[in-house]
Amino acid sequence: MASSTFLFSLCLLFMEVLALAKEQKTADQTGMLYKDCVGKGNYTTNSTYHANLNKLLTSILTNYEINNGFYNFSYGQDSDTVYSIALCRPDIHPDDCRSCIRNASDSLVRNCPNFVEAIGGLDNCMVRYANRSIFNRMEQGPYFWVNHDRSGVFDVVRFNQYMMTLLGRLSDQAAAGDSRYKYAMGQRADDQHFRVIYALVQCTPDLSASACRDCLYSASGLIPQCCNERYGGRVIYPSCNFRYEIDRFYDPSSNSNPPPPASTLANSIPPPPDSTLTNSITSPPASTSQGMRTT
Repeated sequence: MASSTFLFSLCLLFMEVLALAKEQKTADQTGMLYKDCVGKGNYTTNSTYHANLNKLLTSILTNYEINNGFYNFSYGQDSDTVYSIALCRPDIHPDDCRSCIRNASDSLVRNCPNFVEAIGGLDNCMVRYANRSIFNRMEQGPYFWVNHDRSGVFDVVRFNQYMMTLLGRLSDQAAAGDSRYKYAMGQRADDQHFRVIYALVQCTPDLSASACRDCLYSASGLIPQCCNERYGGRVIYPSCNFRYEIDRFYDPSSNSNPPPPASTLANSIPPPPDSTLTNSITSPPASTSQGMRTT
């Protein structure tokens, strides 16, 4: 009898551990990989700005006409206008992109309550919003990096040389993209150590070719700080990002841009009744906000 009671208690304990692990996995999937609550002011709960922010993020999630993973919209008027950009990795399905944006948006608003400007992302997407125009401009801050958990590269100089050459080539390819896509992915083999380096670089497609190239080149300059002697890493700017690993982390079948739609290349969604939703606005002076996070 005592033995049966012990086994029953052990089973209950095992089930509780499994439930806890499942809850932790769910939290990890919806938690932010990086974020910054930019200290440029606050909005009041239930204010017009707050309502516009919610409407804007909802309009992104419910837009099924855009399938290139890039959203740049604004909503509101005058000082209550909210501007937002969302960018997904180019190798994920549009449904997965929208799901990622939904989780990132919810987490960002929850983690940065009442901040008029914030930026953050998950593994497959980045979301940012502000009370100033953030369209058609290259911004380098706040910036973030994520380290690979494996370190101890044997020949650091040679590894960095191969990796930087690969990132440079891909940056030029990404910059040559159009207003729908600015990304490139590829690999390079280190013949001496029988190792392959994989990389993916990406800019927001509203950047010019020169701005995209400059953004990626600037981001790669952070490698000595974030990722030296590591087998992988990533740097995220608001306007561009790159990632490299020694294991392939992207879907190579997506490494080709589909032809543009017959009608238009511009992102568009049906405007609300008051016609305050738009995806093009004049840019203000450059931002000087900076920040970083390492993991």
